[in-house]
Amino acid sequence: MIEQHTEEEQTLRAIDHFYTTQVSICIAALGRMRSAELADKNIILRAIMCDMPDCGICADPTAEDYGVDFWVDRAEYVDDLSFNLYVTQAEENVLWNIEKKGQKPGRLAAPQQRITVRTDGISRPPYIPLIYLTVLSSKLMAMAMSDVLPNVDLSTYYDERVMAAMSEHMTEALDRIVAMQNGEEDAQMPVS
Repeated sequence: MIEQHTEEEQTLRAIDHFYTTQVSICIAALGRMRSAELADKNIILRAIMCDMPDCGICADPTAEDYGVDFWVDRAEYVDDLSFNLYVTQAEENVLWNIEKKGQKPGRLAAPQQRITVRTDGISRPPYIPLIYLTVLSSKLMAMAMSDVLPNVDLSTYYDERVMAAMSEHMTEALDRIVAMQNGEEDAQMPVS
């Protein structure tokens, strides 16, 4: 008997796969560097402090009750399955607040915290939504490959407008992955 999966199950599997891929990219980059100082790279992330994420690929309004925004200060390799992030809490209610659109959150005068990110970590808190993990992985990979890649300014700050646009692209990519799992012919990945 062929097992049929609901679209929601397929989407969650696609998110889990994408999450594992992004974490693995971070681990590979940190494996090469061992650690990376990131305070000057303007990387903000939201950690979701609930068990199983039902908030999809970005921090949508359902995550507001569980989300904490952090500035990433440093990352370090732990092993082939995990890495540590050292973070400082960001000013609350700024990043996705319409009234403060485009404003960069400040760093709170709070103790630095450590978040361990694992390849199997999508189901245990804290969970980092894919949109933030993708920004982190791209900057870590650029740092790790700086000897072969062109010199790039990695200090760019991505505000909520950029994050929203990225979430739309990720949603489209995940929809294509689910469609491909269903065998739909029109689910071809665009070439560009």
